[in-house]
Amino acid sequence: MQRIPALDISSAPDGSKAALEQIKAKFGKVPNIFASIAHSPAALNTLMGMFGALEEGALAGKAQQAISLRVGQIHGCAYCTAAHTAKAKMTGMTTDETIALRKGESDDPKLKAILNLTAALVEKRGQVSDGEVEAARDAGLSNAEMLETLAIVVKNTFTNYMNALVQTKVDFPAVPAVD
Repeated sequence: MQRIPALDISSAPDGSKAALEQIKAKFGKVPNIFASIAHSPAALNTLMGMFGALEEGALAGKAQQAISLRVGQIHGCAYCTAAHTAKAKMTGMTTDETIALRKGESDDPKLKAILNLTAALVEKRGQVSDGEVEAARDAGLSNAEMLETLAIVVKNTFTNYMNALVQTKVDFPAVPAVD
């Protein structure tokens, strides 16, 4: 059972209603993650600002979903792995590709470097080595792409931790377990 209940638009605080309406227009529904965080307009609007800004970044599409899947896997967030698997499939990825990304695997050297940097950022709480930064550069990541990788890691860490706190009910199709 969820520790903090999901709200519907009518019961949400006034400061959350506009964001929830936008979410509903985009997804056709308000996913539980947003319906739960809506208790705090400040938290919801912070999250929505992060989503909006990163959609315009250099790491849109597959790379962003790869980072999200990897972070969710490392943190053990069932909600986010399910949600980002669904979103990744909307970008044309297969189930096998999403599983590989969750494991940190990719045949694309640049995407593999992004996944390696992602794991290092999460596992070392940001304290990556000079060698890890150089490996990312050697694989072709720009300074902007490394910083956006960090921003996407932070956004997903926020949602992963929020889902752990709330025990958000997963309202996306289930995904297979990955070791």
